[in-house]
Amino acid sequence: MESRKIQEVKGSFYVYLPKNWCAKSKLKGGSEVNFQELEDGCLIVFSGKDSYKRKLEGTFDIENCDPYMAHVMIVSSYIVGLDQVNLVSTKEISLEVREDIEKAVRNMIGIEVVDETDKSIIIKDISEGTSIRLIIQRLLNTTGYILNSVVRVLGNGDRKEAQVIINRDDDVDRYNWLVQRMVHLTLENPSLARQLNILPIEGLHYSHITRYIERIADHAVAVAEQILASGVANEELSKLAEKANSLYGSLLNVFFNRNLSKAFEILEQRSSLKKELRRVESEFPECKVIIIHLERIIDYCSDISETAIDQTLYEIILRGKSIKCSQ
Repeated sequence: MESRKIQEVKGSFYVYLPKNWCAKSKLKGGSEVNFQELEDGCLIVFSGKDSYKRKLEGTFDIENCDPYMAHVMIVSSYIVGLDQVNLVSTKEISLEVREDIEKAVRNMIGIEVVDETDKSIIIKDISEGTSIRLIIQRLLNTTGYILNSVVRVLGNGDRKEAQVIINRDDDVDRYNWLVQRMVHLTLENPSLARQLNILPIEGLHYSHITRYIERIADHAVAVAEQILASGVANEELSKLAEKANSLYGSLLNVFFNRNLSKAFEILEQRSSLKKELRRVESEFPECKVIIIHLERIIDYCSDISETAIDQTLYEIILRGKSIKCSQ
């Protein structure tokens, strides 16, 4: 870290920019720089609107690569923010491997296979910057639809709707991966965080929240799979699932409106709902696996509320306001 003393001339203040930084940013006399004050009081200086667009490119040799391993590498490359992934081989890439790669790419928002030969495949980011909050709202809503279906399926045992629940899980994964990717990019490129109007600490909160939402969807899918396997339909379980779904529905208010009282209400309801689950488990021991999944959904709703409380308190403190329990 470098430091500079502030100079004053006729009531105006100025400071010299580091010469090395100016050279690296290709700045000279008459060049324009941009300033932005953050909520925490920091003043950011950056050389241009497009300064955050440092392109990241990775190349992977998939000649002897297991299809599952190739899939994992593509997903990981996407999440950590690579703009381009080059898959290469000294031998011809089989049609089976190509289909697996195409399937993986279709499950990730904003990237496409842009070029391929018999021995290479190029995957590239073609997306534009978007609001991370909108993506999370879409993720919340999609998982909400899944939970609504779980309530119905637990009551009527509809196998067709249970299969629909399972199929929707891919959409949840796609949105979760996109948020994780955006968080990685904002942590690496502070100017992108400014463009998306979020603080780095917000990015970490968003990362936690979306992982919790994705796990809620996983447990909802597990309930649907149990129904397909056993044909269980239980009105008591449906009522409990409805209460868990109502808890989840409150998260929109907590997350987007920074409603602290609602967040604490969710934490308080957690214990009473888990007691009800234990009661139903004693009456219907054959439903134990489904009850465990409902319990985890309730736990993750509480985890999201706790993270939202952390984020809300941080924002209140940054604004220099006092914290009231009624907020």
